[in-house]
Amino acid sequence: MNPVNPVSPVSPVSPVSPVSPVSPVSPVSPVSPVSPVSPVSPVSPVNPVSPMNSMNPTNPMNARTR
Repeated sequence: MNPVNPVSPVSPVSPVSPVSPVSPVSPVSPVSPVSPVSPVSPVSPVNPVSPMNSMNPTNPMNARTR
């Protein structure tokens, strides 16, 4: 009878399940939207435009030099 009693208190261990609420932490995923900030990279295309302009004047300049 005695050992049967201690077995019952083991059941209260179930309260450990509340740990599940930690899952709501998942909302941290919204941080992903920050990635859209990447569009800043389009600024890079502005660079290629610079060499194009430089090349244009360089071509006529070379031809005139000759």
